Amino acid sequence: MTGTMTGTGTLIRLILRRDRVLLPVWIAITALLPASIASATTDLYADQAARDSFAAASASNPAQLAMRGPIYDASVGGLTAWTLGSSLALIGGLISILLMIRHTRVEEETGRRELLASGVIGRHAPLAAALAVVLAANLLHGLLSVPALVAGGLPAGSSLLFGLSTAAGGWAFAAVAAITGQLTASSGTARGMAIAIGGLLFALRSLADTGGIGWLAWLTPFGWVRLTRPYAGDQWWVLGLIAVFAAALAGVAFTLSTRRDMAGGLIPARPGPAEGTLPGAFGLSARLHRGTLAGFAIGFGALGALLGVAARGLNAQLDTPQFRELAATLGGAEARLSDVFFTFVMYVLSQLVAGAALVSALRARAEEAAGRAELLLSTPVGRLRWALSHLVFAVVSPVLLLTVLGAAAGLTFDGDVARVTGATLAYLPAVWVVAGIATLLSGLLPRLAAAVSWTALGLFLVVDLLAEFKLATGILLDLSPFVHVPAMLLGSASSPVAPLLGLTVVAISLTTAGLAFLRRRDLMPTA
Repeated sequence: MTGTMTGTGTLIRLILRRDRVLLPVWIAITALLPASIASATTDLYADQAARDSFAAASASNPAQLAMRGPIYDASVGGLTAWTLGSSLALIGGLISILLMIRHTRVEEETGRRELLASGVIGRHAPLAAALAVVLAANLLHGLLSVPALVAGGLPAGSSLLFGLSTAAGGWAFAAVAAITGQLTASSGTARGMAIAIGGLLFALRSLADTGGIGWLAWLTPFGWVRLTRPYAGDQWWVLGLIAVFAAALAGVAFTLSTRRDMAGGLIPARPGPAEGTLPGAFGLSARLHRGTLAGFAIGFGALGALLGVAARGLNAQLDTPQFRELAATLGGAEARLSDVFFTFVMYVLSQLVAGAALVSALRARAEEAAGRAELLLSTPVGRLRWALSHLVFAVVSPVLLLTVLGAAAGLTFDGDVARVTGATLAYLPAVWVVAGIATLLSGLLPRLAAAVSWTALGLFLVVDLLAEFKLATGILLDLSPFVHVPAMLLGSASSPVAPLLGLTVVAISLTTAGLAFLRRRDLMPTA
C-alpha cells in the first residue's frame, strides 16, 4: 500500500546527485551577484548626489525602464535592487523552467519514469521531488545573498526581502513549467511553451513601465518582484501574491497529472497516416520542429508588436537633456530616443532568441538520448545527414524569429520595417555562435551538452550584466558573442561587416568541429 507521494525523498536525492555540479554553480553565482553589484554601486557613485544624478538619467531612459522598471530609491540598496530584481528573476526563471522539464517531462520521454514507476514510487512523487528541489534551490540562493549584503552595510530586513523576492521569481516559473510539462508529450514543446509564457509576462511588465500603464505590472510575476520594493518601503505582502500564484499553479499541475497517461500529455499527439509520407530524415525533422518553431514565432511576433507600441511617442515624451546626452554618447548627436530604446531591448531579446536556437540545436542530442536516433540510424540514413536535418533548424529558426521580432516591432512603431528588421538580424551571427557551442558539446561531451550549453548562455547574460558596472572587462567581456554585435540603429560601428563576419566564422568552426566529433563517437542513448 503506497501513497501518491511515496518515494519523494528518494527522488530528491537522485535529482541532487544528477545536478551536483549545475545546482551549486547556479546558486553560488546568483548568491554572489547582489553583493558585487552593491559594492560596484558604492565605488561608481561615491555620494548621494552622484546616485541621484544616475537615477534621474535612468528615469528618462526608456530602455532602462523597459528592462528594469523605475528606481524607487536612489540609495545603494535601492539601486542594487533595481539593477538585479528583474535580471535575477529572468535568470532564475529560465533555469527553473529548464530544471523542471529536465526532471519531469524528459524523464517520461526517455522512459526512465516508467522504470521508476515499476518500483515503490507514488504517482505525484516525481513532480513533487522536482518542485521541492527547484524551489529549495531558489530559496537557498536568495537567503545566501543576504549576509554579504548586510556585511556591506545594507539593512538586514530589506536585504532579506530582496533575497526572498528574487527567489520567488524562480518559484513562479517553476510552477509554470510544472503545468506545461503536463500539457504535451514532448520536452522541447513543454520547454518552449514555458519560455514563451515567461517572455510574454516580461513584455507585459516592460509595457507597464514604458507605456505608463502601471496596473499591468500587477498581472505578472516580474512586476511583483519589482513591487516588493526592497530598500524603498519594503512591501512584504507582495511576496504573498507570488506564493499564491506558485501554489495555485503547482496545485493545477498535480491535478492535471492525474488526468493523463504516463509519457502522454493532455494535448494528445495526433495519429499519423497509415502509410508514412515523410520525405526522409529532413521531413521527419521538419515534423518534429515545426510545432515548437511556430510557437516561438507567434511569441516573438507578439513581443515585437508590444515593443513597437511601447516605443511610440518616445522621441517627444522623453526629450530631456539627460537622455539627449545619453543618446549622443551612444549614437552621436543625431541619434533618436527610439533607436536607443530598440538597441538596448533587442540586445536582451536576441539572447532569448539564442535560447530558442538552443532548443533546436539540442534536439538531435535529445533524440539520441531517447533512443530514437539509434532506430533511425539503423535505416539507410547516415549519421551526418541525420545531424544536419536537425541542425538546419538551429540555423534557420533564429533567422525566422529575429525577422518576425524586428518586422513586428518596425510595423507597429513607425512602419519602417526594413530598418528595424535589419538591425535585429545583426544579432544572427551571435545567436549562431551559441547554437555552435551546443553542437560542439553534443559531439564532444554529449551527456553534458544540454546543461553546459544552457549554463553558457546564462553566463553570457551574467557577463553582460557585470559589464554595466565595469565588473567584467577585457577578455571576460569579449567572451560574450553579443558584445561584438554592432549597434546598427545607432551607427556606432564604422564597419559592421568585420565583427559579423568574425562571429559567423566562429559559429561555422564550432559547428564543423561538433559534427566531426559526432561522426567519430558512439551513440549514447542516455541523458
